[in-house]
Amino acid sequence: MELDPNNNQIGVSYIEIPLSADVVQRDSIYTTNAGVVQYGRSENDFFGITEAIGYSRLFFNRDVARPREGARLDSVKLNISFREVIAEELQTPKKLSIHLLQEQIQDKDYYTFDGLAYDPAPTFEATIDFRAKQDTIVTLPVDNAFTDLVFEELVDGRYFGDIFSFREFLPGLVFKGEDASFSTRVGNNTGLIFYYTNDGDTISRAYPIATGLNFNLARHFTQTVIDRTGTPTEVVQEKNKAYNLGQYAGGKSTYGLVMKLNTSPLDQFLDTLENVTFNQVILEFGPLVSDTSANYPPQFLKMFFTNETSQILVRKDGLPMMVQQDGTQQVDLVTGEPAYSDRPAILAHLRDENIYRQFLTSHMNAVYRGQIPRRDFLLFPGTAQTDDFANSLREYQVDQSKIKLRIFYSKGRTL
Repeated sequence: MELDPNNNQIGVSYIEIPLSADVVQRDSIYTTNAGVVQYGRSENDFFGITEAIGYSRLFFNRDVARPREGARLDSVKLNISFREVIAEELQTPKKLSIHLLQEQIQDKDYYTFDGLAYDPAPTFEATIDFRAKQDTIVTLPVDNAFTDLVFEELVDGRYFGDIFSFREFLPGLVFKGEDASFSTRVGNNTGLIFYYTNDGDTISRAYPIATGLNFNLARHFTQTVIDRTGTPTEVVQEKNKAYNLGQYAGGKSTYGLVMKLNTSPLDQFLDTLENVTFNQVILEFGPLVSDTSANYPPQFLKMFFTNETSQILVRKDGLPMMVQQDGTQQVDLVTGEPAYSDRPAILAHLRDENIYRQFLTSHMNAVYRGQIPRRDFLLFPGTAQTDDFANSLREYQVDQSKIKLRIFYSKGRTL
């Protein structure tokens, strides 16, 4: 389609190029000390059933005075700092449970396939109305045999002399949930607070046992258990292999499933062009299949370069190759490789339209001029500053017919 009259020296043309997408199962995800634990359950006809389980050690503060002999326990509060809650609807309360670990979290790396033994009977259970409580701290009163035991040991002090004795007594907590997926921040605001009064005192004192102490977070990780039986993604078995699942593609955080955009249709188009400049190139896909009013997809998607290996390509210095922002350098002037920056181009989810969109004009000009090869993209949730690939159970699904490049380009003409 010619947008400018033919008698102009520079004519502007427009074309839409449809792209296809595969899905790729990445290796198990490193979730140790991510700052949050995921737990709960999500179910989807495309992705299957996902159960996340969060594990965390606990800290006590030796600088805080313990209860003295004869102290009276006034109350115990359980604080949970929620980062997000994802559910099909939040009109009904959501149930979660907290269990006691039966073995210790070791000083090693943990991935989504790792799990530890815990008491199947919950120590704490709660049903929470999240309609007015999202991204905040929820405080729950608790009173049971476990809190009584912990308070007795607080008074006795035998397990509170050093961290190793404490972990023998209380290895940590395990978070589970139903009917929703939860993300809880690890730190001072997630844990127990024991309120007590010493014999002869008139004021109540507090003693915290939490998943963090000041800026020191207790060691934690998330396990993911997946059942894809009967879903389109059931055939995705091999790691780092691209699978075309037909009409739909998509990705899910903490699941290891990412979308791979096939940009090869560009080759034939670029081969037909001569002496052109790309004025505006827009990568866009959607509207998404999911209902964003109930389950927001990842807000941003990073675009890593890949090829037939379906793995992230890296530069000679080990840094990942990523699409760079429009209007910035696309090529490393020293090495000739794709440029690297801590602020790459990211696909942004536009909530009102329920689509992902980003400008790739500078990238396309660099590809056309042979400065960088044309490559496919692996789409990872998050930004360079945040990693939502490991820190969320968000997901998205798109009809392949709704993935396209919108290209405006100018051709030089001879008068």
